[in-house]
Amino acid sequence: MAAAEIPSYLVSSQSEKHRRARNWTEAEMRGLMLVWEEYFEELKQTKRNAKVYERMANKLFEMTGEHRHGEEIKIKITNMTFQYRKLKCMTDGETAPPDWPYFKTIDRILSKLPEHGDMKLQPGPSTSHTEASQSPTAKSTPLYLSYNQFTYEEREGCFEDDNSDSSASLQSYKLRLGERAAKRRKLQTFSFQRKKLKVMESMLEEQRRLSRAMEETCREVRRILDQQNIIQVQSLQLQERMMNLLEKMVSKSTP
Repeated sequence: MAAAEIPSYLVSSQSEKHRRARNWTEAEMRGLMLVWEEYFEELKQTKRNAKVYERMANKLFEMTGEHRHGEEIKIKITNMTFQYRKLKCMTDGETAPPDWPYFKTIDRILSKLPEHGDMKLQPGPSTSHTEASQSPTAKSTPLYLSYNQFTYEEREGCFEDDNSDSSASLQSYKLRLGERAAKRRKLQTFSFQRKKLKVMESMLEEQRRLSRAMEETCREVRRILDQQNIIQVQSLQLQERMMNLLEKMVSKSTP
């Protein structure tokens, strides 16, 4: 019964079913971004979009010369949408975008989606009204593809390369986050040390100013003491002269 429900375009030969999916080249990825953006509205509005994915595969073949099946494009778009949502949740509140070359492009493409309340038709494979009215968590699942449509072998073969790419991108991004946090801590430590150095320099300058004022006061006190000593010496000399004059006057007055 389950096999009868699988569309015919998903049924492949036994050899293709278990073979390892080819890696997507950089040229194919750039072409896929352009094709995805071109057919985005049609994918969103079409309930059964197998033919749309086939047209996307033909368009990609014209652009790159590489042949991809419609289901390969569907799975790739689903994986990239999942990867985009994961990175967007991880970088929520961050100023810098993730270090993933397709993040900005996918963000531009998916930003064309209306709000959940305004959606009249969920893009992707046909779903029932019950599935469309699920919780917000279910609504935020990857676009265009129900994961359970494929057998275990098909999912393993198609997701293997994408999971490795996603893991490498996540590890690279986490490493950059760690480096950024370490750099921020170093800058904060350097800023604190610089402020502490400025405070110490201002305290040292204040001590030098107080020392100069103390030296100036000491010089003034020594000058005043010297003047006082000179005045005292002059006073003694004057008293001695007066005593001499008095003795002379007394001696003259005596017969």
